[in-house]
Amino acid sequence: MSSDRPVRSFVIPVLDFSPHSPYNIRTLLEDLTDIPGEVICIFNSPEVYNELHSHNRINKYCFNNLNAGVSRSWNIGINLSEGKTVFILNADLKIKLPVIEMLEYYLFSLHNAVLVGPQGTHIDYQKLQMIKYFEKGTFNAPVQTHDVSGFFFAVHAERFLSHKLMFDIRFSPCFFEEWDMGLQVMQAGLACYAVPATDFEHHWGVSQAASGNSHINYFGRQLHRDDILAENRKKFIEKWGRLIYGK
Repeated sequence: MSSDRPVRSFVIPVLDFSPHSPYNIRTLLEDLTDIPGEVICIFNSPEVYNELHSHNRINKYCFNNLNAGVSRSWNIGINLSEGKTVFILNADLKIKLPVIEMLEYYLFSLHNAVLVGPQGTHIDYQKLQMIKYFEKGTFNAPVQTHDVSGFFFAVHAERFLSHKLMFDIRFSPCFFEEWDMGLQVMQAGLACYAVPATDFEHHWGVSQAASGNSHINYFGRQLHRDDILAENRKKFIEKWGRLIYGK
């Protein structure tokens, strides 16, 4: 095995410069300056691609001329990665090395861990609602969860790939891809964990926006946030209904 193969990979889907947040892809690349690992950007708009694709901290990139959505972008990044650990990062994250090292430690020490993140949920699948959300600063020890929050998590590459896991692109551009992956993980006999990492900052964007006039541009189409949520809820039930409801 080549000695210059990266130990960890950072996958960052990028659509814009995160106008909802004080942090964006520029500040995240600054954070990653002194954190070892390859940086892989999935550019989903010409605006950000044209400005940043030659940035000296970006090792690899993919340019999608239209927004490919969350699941597709994560899959592309994982397919380009070479690290034992693959970190999925929102472009509006603020991170430091200790949080990366903590997630990595737990990923390789917790039983059957394949996904770990600083936030995750327990889910009532029959009611399709959260029972408990394990949020930053609210718990002090790792908790096995039904999913991990998609804005920041680590993937055990060998386990993920050897069990043929993949984010389901039917849930693009967003919503229910985390729950879907959690069920894939459990069906594979593996586990997701929320871990008590706090050395990061993140401001929620469209995924937690109030319902109403929020739109998402997906492959050049303007889609209503609430319509995507309702449609993907139906897809989730169609895919997992037999497991959840026993029929």
